Amino acid sequence: MPLPIGHALAGIALQQACPGFFSAHRWLDAFFFMFLANLPDADFIPGLLSGRPNQFHHGAFHSLGAALAVAAIGAGFFCLKNRRADARAHGRFWVPAAMIFLLFLSHLLLDLFALDLRAPFGLPLFWPFSGRYFIAASPLFINITRSSAAGDFFPSLFNSHNLAAALREVLILGSVALAAAWLRARTEKNRRARAGKGGVSGG
Repeated sequence: MPLPIGHALAGIALQQACPGFFSAHRWLDAFFFMFLANLPDADFIPGLLSGRPNQFHHGAFHSLGAALAVAAIGAGFFCLKNRRADARAHGRFWVPAAMIFLLFLSHLLLDLFALDLRAPFGLPLFWPFSGRYFIAASPLFINITRSSAAGDFFPSLFNSHNLAAALREVLILGSVALAAAWLRARTEKNRRARAGKGGVSGG
């Protein structure tokens, strides 16, 4: 599984395609994208509370079934919040549902292509229709070492192996995020140029 920084960069890459989707405030908008891209790892929380942080990780919450459920619930709240403010752009249920689903899915895809040395290997991708676990034959990301005891869980994440994994994630996913930002900037520049030409010819 990639670290939160890797998943956050994937969320930022998606944000560059739809800036201002969740909020008009840039940093708040970025926070929502990063939060949703990391949301599947919330399955660590019940394990941490019970003293066994890995107990529920890569379980049912790392599946397409969970992605659909979270997308439906999130889109419902999103539509209620924006019903009066911007009903035409964001009032339709399927628009925010699709974005939330894509952000959740980005997490599953990254985990699918990560080296996993803990059984069961991979993700129950098609839960609840199938409990079978799936993992990519050729991993792209390094596995993360962590303790199985709640008291040592967070300190165990800080080691040279995980640092190497983090650097690999930043190199790969940071490049994707930068490319997305460059494409967005170029698109906006071209749009402003066309608008300027239209204004000159119209005057």
